[in-house]
Amino acid sequence: MKKAIVLSNMGGARSPEELKLFLKNMFSDPRIIPGKIRHLIAALLPSYRYKKVWKDYEKIGGSRIYDITESLIGEMKKENPTDILLSMRYTHPFLEESVKGYEELLILPLYPHYSSTTTGSIHDEIEQMNFDGKITVIPEFYKNKEFNQLIVQSISREIKHPQDYHLVFSAHGLPEYITKKGDPYISQVYEHVELLKKILPEFKSIEVGFQSRLGPVKWQKPYLEEVLKNFKNEKVVVYPISFLIDNSETDFELKIEYAHWAKKLGVKEYKVIECLNDHPDFAQFINKLTEKYS
Repeated sequence: MKKAIVLSNMGGARSPEELKLFLKNMFSDPRIIPGKIRHLIAALLPSYRYKKVWKDYEKIGGSRIYDITESLIGEMKKENPTDILLSMRYTHPFLEESVKGYEELLILPLYPHYSSTTTGSIHDEIEQMNFDGKITVIPEFYKNKEFNQLIVQSISREIKHPQDYHLVFSAHGLPEYITKKGDPYISQVYEHVELLKKILPEFKSIEVGFQSRLGPVKWQKPYLEEVLKNFKNEKVVVYPISFLIDNSETDFELKIEYAHWAKKLGVKEYKVIECLNDHPDFAQFINKLTEKYS
């Protein structure tokens, strides 16, 4: 039986046309935009918005999500003989494109927490796919001790004197109405931070802030910019807790937009820690995690 491990993520843009496709598919997803209005939004908004958004992508040279994930797969293949594939939810290669010719799939959503808007949407894609073989989806793993040690090590490599810094865990935001429907993502983020507090060195404080809002609806608070207001003349380090691979929301939002905001607020020093990305230890962790579910 021909088997593959599939690393699944949201996607990213390396060109204006790819960005247009990303926006169209994202706004078409009922997990993102509920109701029939999404068809109108998906038809009109990408064409109107993508040129403006692409100017932000140009500042970071396009999304790094593809190159980093391919490098991560290369690291995994050093110790894993199983075929390892990449799929994206809103840009090529889509899941159905990636898995042609395979009879068994082990799918790892590259999100440490569960949300209906991320992992839930991947489950939708699986259900819509014409696949006759066996599929196993690895669940959220934010409680995994080895994974959390990797996060602590990543922070410790960059911050040698944690007692001088405030640590802010930045997570992708979620509209309040989705949480009220029972989505566990926000509670999992807070639970994750509490687990990390127990093994982290002593920082001045450890906070949570939410980024990446869009549209007129109410989003989860506290917003990251509100958290940063508390740290005038202080040193701040930000860790993107809901991301595993650096992308536009870390490279542009955190490292450029929020860095500008922090400077405006009088933050003395502002640092952003890279995601785990293609670090060999992270590749080894994923290999162990996938072996557990094989």
